This record gives sequence, structure tokens and C-alpha cells, in this order.
Amino acid sequence: MSLPDVQLDDRQFQGLVDEMRRRIVQSCPEWTEHNVSDPGVTLIELFASMTEMLTYRLNRVPEKVHVALLDLLGIGLEPPAAAGADILFRLSAAAESDLVIPRATEAGTVRTESEQAVIFQTAEEFTIRALRPERYVVERSGKLKEIGVADGWAKPAGADRLPFASPPEAGDALYLGFEAPLSRLLVEVEVEASQARGVGVDPTDPPLRWEVSGKGDEWIPATVLEDGTGGFNFGSGTVSLELPSESGLTAVAGHRMHWLRCRLAEVGREGRSVDASYSHPPEIAAITAAPVGALVRASHSSRVIDELLGESDGTPSQSFRLRHHPVLVPEVGETLEVREPGGEDWVPWEMRDSFVGSGPGDLHFVLDRGAGEVQLGPAIRQPDGRWGQHGVVPPKGAQLRFTAYRHGGGRRGNVAPGAVTVLKSAIPGVASVTNPRPALGGVDPEGLDSARRRAAMEIRTRYRAVTAEDFEFLAGESSRRVARAKCLAPADGGPVRLHLLAKADPPDRQLALAELIPDEELLEEVTAYLDERRLIGTNLELVPVPLRGVSVVVDVQAEPLADPERIERDISYALYAYLNPLIGGSAAGPSGGWAFGRMLNQGELFGLVYAVPGVRFVRVLRIYETDLATGEQAAKAAGSNLPIEPHELIASGTHTIRVSKGDE
Repeated sequence: MSLPDVQLDDRQFQGLVDEMRRRIVQSCPEWTEHNVSDPGVTLIELFASMTEMLTYRLNRVPEKVHVALLDLLGIGLEPPAAAGADILFRLSAAAESDLVIPRATEAGTVRTESEQAVIFQTAEEFTIRALRPERYVVERSGKLKEIGVADGWAKPAGADRLPFASPPEAGDALYLGFEAPLSRLLVEVEVEASQARGVGVDPTDPPLRWEVSGKGDEWIPATVLEDGTGGFNFGSGTVSLELPSESGLTAVAGHRMHWLRCRLAEVGREGRSVDASYSHPPEIAAITAAPVGALVRASHSSRVIDELLGESDGTPSQSFRLRHHPVLVPEVGETLEVREPGGEDWVPWEMRDSFVGSGPGDLHFVLDRGAGEVQLGPAIRQPDGRWGQHGVVPPKGAQLRFTAYRHGGGRRGNVAPGAVTVLKSAIPGVASVTNPRPALGGVDPEGLDSARRRAAMEIRTRYRAVTAEDFEFLAGESSRRVARAKCLAPADGGPVRLHLLAKADPPDRQLALAELIPDEELLEEVTAYLDERRLIGTNLELVPVPLRGVSVVVDVQAEPLADPERIERDISYALYAYLNPLIGGSAAGPSGGWAFGRMLNQGELFGLVYAVPGVRFVRVLRIYETDLATGEQAAKAAGSNLPIEPHELIASGTHTIRVSKGDE
């Protein structure tokens, strides 16, 4: 049972006024000003208002004590997390020479009268190489043939114009080989082909797969942004491709290179079965490819370089404040440096979580990211009366600087696709910037109530992962991007399996599967955090939370005077908020999310729909299981109950809602 909230004085304004008026009647019977408009009553209300403000301050004393205790335990508020996004830098023309996108290049949203621009900075330097194909290979019926390339163009003649066998077979392919990696590039493949020779395919959805060579024999799909060739049927045209984040060397026709492959598949790009593939192969007279842009990883932050903090006074427990805060998690090379008086070299120091274990000769410091405060080692009195120094104290007059740090973050950075359109500093050759996909991962600073709840768990676990609850709690501690975690006991000597669910903002809507699956960066962050806290010999496996997709089909009749469009919006919002792994599961409103393993009952959805104002009765309500990756619904309704596994969560697919007018 939780402890009650203590109010040291629960009297409020009206109670104080009533009490003073009763006391006046008892102490001063001759008092005659009892009307609300009398000056005496005005004075009573004035003093009651002032007293109420004093009681409000008094009642905050327990809160102040609680904060002081949290501070003594070393538990502070977690700073914000920055949203990340891939920024597409599109060139004005194909690269003729190497073009460098510097690190910390800024791009942002459009500034308006009411809102400041949201700024993203690139996390690394990226070079767009002036690439052209060095090799051109066709694969027909499993046999490879190399065709000559001159000045980046392959111009086959005769039978070599056919990239596929005659008749074409699934698996036939053409290959373009490059000397340098192709990762994260935006590439345009320019083709000159004979018109309408590739008979038998839908030009809007040809059965072609564009792929990039990965590690070993792996081929990674590329995203087709636009196909202006109609499956090599429109004569001259280009295919715009967004290449994956990785590429590797693979041997094709005896050449170990980075390859871009166009493979003949059995289905179209949209996933629909192709009843008739090419009955005759297309004819390609010339083909080349060149980068026209790149996707560069960026975060919602601003970077400060070589900020001077001040001079040391030679005493322990010094602290220095950074100009900007809160500070994001420092990257490699972002640290404190100290230059002693008369010296020329800046010596880097190591950041630690605390000074526990730091000796008098260790170059350690602690960074309070929320307050932007750099703390140096304290001197602690030992039991024998001597003073023990934890961490080096810079000599008096030594200069301190922070090599670099990033500040910013918060859910404001979770912008929609296409919102980033402004390049803050011009780069010759770059025509435009945008973010093809939404920015994700921005989380606001932690509140005091959350810190209180976290404190109880921190004291209980003592920073060691032993039980399933420990793993779940520490997973949430590792990153503010972790929304929920579920730990399963190992089976048959296997690893401890920890399921993670990523945060998405705002959560009260239809959530895409990609938003809820933790990315590699988040998995690495959680892994590194738990690796320091797991018991020796404990094997840990991090995987996404399995999500059971649910789509609801609803047909309701509205009250005669109700607005059908408003009812449809309200039902849609109620379903997406209720069948939600982040905030769903409670008809009373947003909660902690759908409970792990809790089955879905059709009756609770009836109650949810009937609770919407203006609904007269529900004609049809059916539940369908849905593949969240493809959006495909099951052909048969799930029935009145949908059981799920103990480690699964419910998530919304696409709900179909029909509202009939009341007079129908």
C-alpha cells in the first residue's frame, strides 16, 4: 500500500474566510460589517488569500524534503533525448568530383511567426564520391557474361543488349560494379533502351528488384523512388534508387567489387504476384549510374566546440558550468581538457558516472548533463582523520575547456517527413535537403514524479540485474527511448531474452511498426548499459516486443442530430488509443499501455464505441488479426476473444469505420 499524500494544512480560501467570520462573532459581537460589499469583509478576504498562499508554501515542505533525499542518493532528473533523422542531401547534378558534407552541417524546418525552427546537425562527415560503373555483367539462365565499360558507360551491341535470357527466367540479372562503397547514396541509373521490347509486364510495377551487395553472399534491397524506364520499356529514362546503409565487397564474374544489381523477380515491387513476366526480354543499348545525393544521419541538436570553462583555483570539489544545457550524451572525443600554467598541451580527462573508485592521480570528472555542470574530484575525510582525494585537482591557474558537446533534444524534434527543408549553410553542389522519413527518438526531460518512482526501483536493484524485474527496470534506465520492456526466463539453458518496445511520439494515433521496433543504435545503447550490470555468466539477448496486430471493422448508426464525421473521428481516436502498446488498455483514458499477455475481448470494444457521444447502436463490430509489416488482414474474423502470448502486446492495424446517419 502506498503512503498517503500528507497535507500539513488543508484549509483553503473559503474555509479561512468562514473561520474568521465565526471568530469575529465570538470575539467582537459589536462587529456589524457582515455583507460581502462591506470593507471589513474585504479585509477578511484579503488576509484569507494571503494565508492560503502561506499554506501552499508550507505544504511544499515534504516535496522539498523528498527532492533533498533524492539528491543525497545521487538520483537526478534524466535530461532529454534527441530525435534522429536521415537528411537527404540532393545534388544539383550527378557528382563530377568528390563532394564533402561536413560534420555538424545544419538543416532545419521553416521558421514561422509562432515557432522557432527545429535544427538538425549531421553526426559525421560524409563524402559523396564521383562514382561511375567500372564493370557491367549480365546473368542469363545462371550464366554470367561481362560487357565492356568505357568512361562509365556500358554500350552493349547485338545479343549483349538483352540483359535477361530469352525467354526471361526468374533470377536473371544485370550488375553494375563500383570500386567504392555504395552505402547511403541516392543513385540515378540512366538507361537507353528500345521502346516496348520488354513485352508482358506492367510498366508501372515491373518484376524487377534492385539490390546492393552486402557482406558475404548477402544482397540488401534498395528502395526504388522512381522508375522512369517502365521496366526498360520507355526508351531513354532513369531509375532513382535510395541505397541501404551498408554495402560490401562481393565477387561477381571474377571481380570483387561493390555491386548494384537489378534482378528479375516473380512478383512486382508492390508485392503483387506477376501473372506474366517478360515474354520477351527488354533491350538495353546503354546504361550507367551516378550518385545524385546521400542520406546523412543527423540529430536534433546544436554543437559547441572548444568552449573555455575558466581557471582552476587549486581546491577540491570545483565545478564549472557550460553555457548551454541540457547536454546530450557525449560522443567519442567530446571531453574535458586541462592545460597547466605555462604549458602548451591540452590533456584530455575521462568522464565517469561518479568519483567512486577514483584515486588522487586519476584524471576523472563528472558531467551533470541536465544542469550542464562539470564537476571535479572532491576530498573526503577518511575514518583515520586524513583527507582522501578522489580525482586529480588541477593546479591553480590551470585552464579548462570542453572539446565539444551537443545540446538540445526533446520531443519537439520528432518532425514529420519532409519537414526539414532549409540548409543553414550553403554547400556548393547541394540543391536541396529534406527528411524522407519522420524524425524519431526525441524525449522530453524527466519529471519529478517519474524520478520518485524510479528512485524506489534504483534502491531496490542496487544497479545489478538479477531478477526479471531488474532487467526490465534497468532497460528503461539505459535510455529514455525505451518505452517498455519484458524479460523472459531462459529456457533449456538458453539466454535471458529481453523484449524492448521503443517510444513513439505522439502515441495516441496509428503507430507504424518501424516506430515501435528499437533500432540498432538503441539496442547497442541498452546492451552496453546492461552488460556492466548483469551477473557473470548471464547471456542476454535483446529482441523487439512481438506485436499482435488488430484491425477493427465497425458499422454504427448515429443519433438523428449527430455529426457522422465527428463520430467517425472520435471512434477512430478511441480505437487507436485503446488498442495501443504504449498508452492503451484502459477505457478511462491513456494508461501505461496494453498489459503483456492480456487477451482482447470483443465486448470491451462494444463498450468503447457506445461511449462515443452520438452513437445510437452498433450494427457490426468485427476483429481481424493483421500483419503490421504488410498491412494484410486475416480473411476470417477473430471471434469474441483474441488470446495473445505472455510476452506479446496488442497494436492497432488500420481500422475501418462506417457511420450511418440517424434517419437511415
